[in-house]
Amino acid sequence: MAKVTSAEGKIKDLRKLHLFEDLSENELKQAIQYMQEKTFKKGEYLFFEEEAEPGIYILLDGLIKLLKETHDAKIVIVRLVYPGDIFGWIEWGKRTPKNTYTAKAITESRTLYISNKDFINLAIKHPAIAIKMTCEATATLLQTYETLKSIAGGKVEERIAKVLLEIADRIGKKYEDTIVIDAPLTRNDIAEMTGTTVETTIRVMSKWKKMGIINTERGFIEILKRRELERLSV
Repeated sequence: MAKVTSAEGKIKDLRKLHLFEDLSENELKQAIQYMQEKTFKKGEYLFFEEEAEPGIYILLDGLIKLLKETHDAKIVIVRLVYPGDIFGWIEWGKRTPKNTYTAKAITESRTLYISNKDFINLAIKHPAIAIKMTCEATATLLQTYETLKSIAGGKVEERIAKVLLEIADRIGKKYEDTIVIDAPLTRNDIAEMTGTTVETTIRVMSKWKKMGIINTERGFIEILKRRELERLSV
């Protein structure tokens, strides 16, 4: 994945994101002064929960999973990060988050990163831009809360169906009546996103494959009967 280093390249990237689509050319030029590009290989960790530095990431290309280890040493994917999404956190003074997470690239990924110090400077000099980013991060936090709440309750089939539908809506490609999720998501990933075991995930997805709801024979997930999956998600 080619690295974009020029200011013009960064502005071009930002213009593709809904978060920055209504900013003027001058505002975009000001914003990119605080951003540095970081790229990550497939399977590479962006940061670990216990060692992470505060800061904000904007995903430009790729797919990233945010991981959390539970008290009983199980791994849960609290969220998938799609292109255009913001993740990370900011510390102000002595106020630091009690809980963070680990981030790992599922595919080769390209991000723009704003350090904690630079974000605070951005907020002071260009509050409108910082407020937009903060609101986006807040919306993401609420979405993550809903994900964790869903994992805590509901039937396994319901949780898996919801996850597949969300992924399909975000990165799925539609071909006639089929939605293709062309991403290297394993059964283990699905299990970690739904708070269940790999064995249960395999059993459920194998059942749906026999029913003609999904197909996994070509190395990725194809949703053949979306309405059936929607029915199972309720």
